[in-house]
Amino acid sequence: MNYHQTLGLLAVLVFFSSAACGLLSGEQDNSGEYPTLYPRFDITEVEKMTSQYQSENGGHLCSTLNEFGFTGYSEILFTEGESPCLSRDVVRIEIPEQDTLIQAAKKILIKNSSYTGVEDTSALQVKEKMPLYGCTICDGPDVDNVPIEWKITFAEQEMDSVQIKNTEITIFIDAKGVNRIWGNWYLNFTQPEFINYGYVQVQNGLTGWKIDMRNFTGEESIYTVLERDLKQNPFLSYLPLENETGLEIRKCWVVPIEYSDGEFPGWFAYVDVMNGEVLKFNSQEVFNKF
Repeated sequence: MNYHQTLGLLAVLVFFSSAACGLLSGEQDNSGEYPTLYPRFDITEVEKMTSQYQSENGGHLCSTLNEFGFTGYSEILFTEGESPCLSRDVVRIEIPEQDTLIQAAKKILIKNSSYTGVEDTSALQVKEKMPLYGCTICDGPDVDNVPIEWKITFAEQEMDSVQIKNTEITIFIDAKGVNRIWGNWYLNFTQPEFINYGYVQVQNGLTGWKIDMRNFTGEESIYTVLERDLKQNPFLSYLPLENETGLEIRKCWVVPIEYSDGEFPGWFAYVDVMNGEVLKFNSQEVFNKF
């Protein structure tokens, strides 16, 4: 299990491991190219790459690379779980709102495309721009509280209008420039040309699944997925999924599953379009956090 998965996923998959093997089994992908695997680097390699990355950016970036060599958020290089950015020297100069902030953010993403995965700034959509306040006069009767940083968040990456989960990029800018980049996009991953499993087939395969509700509502009960719980249409999404050797980009049907017995909102099941494997299963109420 990786840190993107819900706490209840393990129990669900263990509980149904035997059923899952035959649930959607059938034709297997034999292209040899899908899914694309990004290798996991050991900590020595990550440290070396991070040092080079920070040097290439004038030493003003305090954020680190993750175990795949990307700017995606990871605690692999944190000391005792603490980000190195917490101990950086804060630049206490007021920054008024200006259009050049977005330009600066896009410029650094392109400059570092091998780490950020961003090659085309026209694809970047600003989701949020927020001032972060601090003091420039920090003592005496004239203490102030003004914007000394800006936080800019770019929306998740899309490929042919299909969203790639967990790909928001957040940038922090002070008066000296960008000091943090958290998040990344993905370059050059294989997109299946054809789909082996249609959404109707996937929905039918999920009918009859039994779910241990202790992992979602705390109830000591087992819920059986009924046909009536699958009336919402599935939609496509790319899912970055970690395993023992690295990170894969899987194309999935995201299948909404309603819960008929109470106020719990239900689930989303991620099913690989090529081999029919159920990759992830999480509550709808935490869907936008993953």
